[in-house]
Amino acid sequence: MKTRKPRSNNQLPSLNPAHKVTICYVHGNQVTHSWHQSMMNLISYDVGNKQQVIGTGWLATRYGTGGIIQARNDAVMSFMQSRSADWLWWIDTDMGFLPNTVERLMEAADPVERPIVGGLCFSMREEAPDGAGGFLVEPSPTIFDWVQLPDGRQGFHARLDYERDAVTRVAGTGSACILIHRSVFEKIAEANGNCWYSPVFNTSVNATISEDLSFCTRAGALDIPIHIHTGVRTTHMKPLWLDERVFDRLERLPRADA
Repeated sequence: MKTRKPRSNNQLPSLNPAHKVTICYVHGNQVTHSWHQSMMNLISYDVGNKQQVIGTGWLATRYGTGGIIQARNDAVMSFMQSRSADWLWWIDTDMGFLPNTVERLMEAADPVERPIVGGLCFSMREEAPDGAGGFLVEPSPTIFDWVQLPDGRQGFHARLDYERDAVTRVAGTGSACILIHRSVFEKIAEANGNCWYSPVFNTSVNATISEDLSFCTRAGALDIPIHIHTGVRTTHMKPLWLDERVFDRLERLPRADA
């Protein structure tokens, strides 16, 4: 009777690249503590569960004189040259997220039907001057539809009334927390060259589109579907100016007396 050789605790079971995810982010000289703690928790969770990110490499690209756009393009190029995973997960260094975020995005994703799946993220939009040198700000979901106005202008518009805890198709989203299949980068490169995140010019408003929505523009032009899983929630560390108007708008949370 043959006996099975015990596996070392340091040996991880091999997984097909189709089920593997490469963590990818661009960074300056600092990251937020919420991102750091979330990342440590995600790695610990992954080791004890499906091990989707362990052993796939770690693409941390510092942005210098070329800026974030060049750093994103360089990171994708590095990913394309590696064959350890079929999926890339962008996660910005000012985000907070749950330990099972990658696992839940992978459960919703599909190489053909849903090759791009983002989490629910929010940006901070400056609405108007506050009269004291700052601005009144509003959170806005990075869930975008492509809208055409009667005057001929067109572009991405935030969908404020979105379905909760659902996988919904969108025209665009940001790159703060998003899972992308390798085939998406291959198709965009074949059609446009290695300029995945280089800005696209919107002639209707005479302005360039941000690098993440430029990526979505290229994907949309190739009929590559983009989805958001609104049940995969994140936090986004952003500064704001606090005053009574903000206080009056916020939902009150119960708290114990000091």
